[in-house]
Amino acid sequence: MTDEPSSPYNQTIAHERDVSQYRHPYPNFDYEERIAELAQGIEAIEADAAILPNHVDLTYYTGSGQPANLYVPAGDGGSAKLFVRRAMAFAKQESELPSRYLKQGGLSALTEYADDVSTLGVPLDAVPAALTSKLATALDVELVDVSDVVLSQRAIKAEGEVELLADAAELYEVAHDAIRRRAAPGVTEKEVAGEVIGALVAAGMDDRIFFRRWDARLPAAGLIASGDALPLVSGHAMTVTGTGVTRSMPWGPSNRPLENGDFLAADLALNWAGYHGDVARTYVIGEATPDQREWFHTVLTIHEEARNAVEPGAPAEVPYLAARECAEELGVSEWLCGYAEMQAPYIGHSIGLEADEEPTLVRGNTTELREGMVVTIEPKLIHPDRGTVVVEDDYLVTDSGTDRLSTTPQELFVISNETDGL
Repeated sequence: MTDEPSSPYNQTIAHERDVSQYRHPYPNFDYEERIAELAQGIEAIEADAAILPNHVDLTYYTGSGQPANLYVPAGDGGSAKLFVRRAMAFAKQESELPSRYLKQGGLSALTEYADDVSTLGVPLDAVPAALTSKLATALDVELVDVSDVVLSQRAIKAEGEVELLADAAELYEVAHDAIRRRAAPGVTEKEVAGEVIGALVAAGMDDRIFFRRWDARLPAAGLIASGDALPLVSGHAMTVTGTGVTRSMPWGPSNRPLENGDFLAADLALNWAGYHGDVARTYVIGEATPDQREWFHTVLTIHEEARNAVEPGAPAEVPYLAARECAEELGVSEWLCGYAEMQAPYIGHSIGLEADEEPTLVRGNTTELREGMVVTIEPKLIHPDRGTVVVEDDYLVTDSGTDRLSTTPQELFVISNETDGL
């Protein structure tokens, strides 16, 4: 009996096929430099080393989101190792790190490599407690939080990151066309959302939105709400949320049919090649009344005041305080970003590989804004009777102020009664 000849192919060889032709183009980043900067940050908090298992952080520091653990010794980025648990062939393609950084293996391999560590940094804001407990036990170490080190570094965007963020923000143009194409009296919010998400995915958007918060989630088409559902703030977002159609996702588009005279607000997080835009616009079904136009222009005035307050060196609370002062002068402060117990003291947040990065533009946040950050400005006026309007855009912080990355005009868009809803 002769042995069967071995196959010239196996799964590993097949996975070595270059798949970049099937994906969006991705810039070349200096991952060794990023890891070296992280190593210095780890040393500054007096940890011996750090381990990053979160796929978003891995993408930032290595270029690959494959299942892995990045181990970085304090002050010595050149000795870092990426322990790849699965899909090594893909990780080699994606990471663009020299091969000496990559090592096959999981926790057991990492334990052998890090046997002299007593204090280990872990991003405790993004890693499950069960995993942190397992790391502490397996390595016999004291854990410290390295989240601030990671997020502070990620807050300043490289030129290639800004380009991807601008591409993401520009995707709102696709959603904007879909909303105007589908929205009409009798059409439900959910039906409008279906048109939006279909158009966005066809245009290349990833319909998965990444958040740092463990309990944060969005419907695929973002937050689309209308009419008397707009003042109903649901869940933890404290913004224009809508009610959703289920108790497990109690925000987002509902089964409410649009009516003539409705405000319709759309607030979308947009993922392009892993980077997020966050843009919102307001529409009117039928003719806009003078009161609706005034309400909208009030929001736009507040938006500009907040934007003008964004500059390097300013504490992150300053844009909110500027927006609040403007709202008080205009007599609408009790409706700014909610009302009564559902009012939030914020005006925006940073964006990047996640849709909710730091710093948040919220009262009490003394973190300094820095050149290279990308932030949203998103004032809204939420009133049970006058209705709800919002204008949100994405801005790059520059040495002289801001550059707007989102491209849709800052207008109140009227969807006429002649729209056939098809």
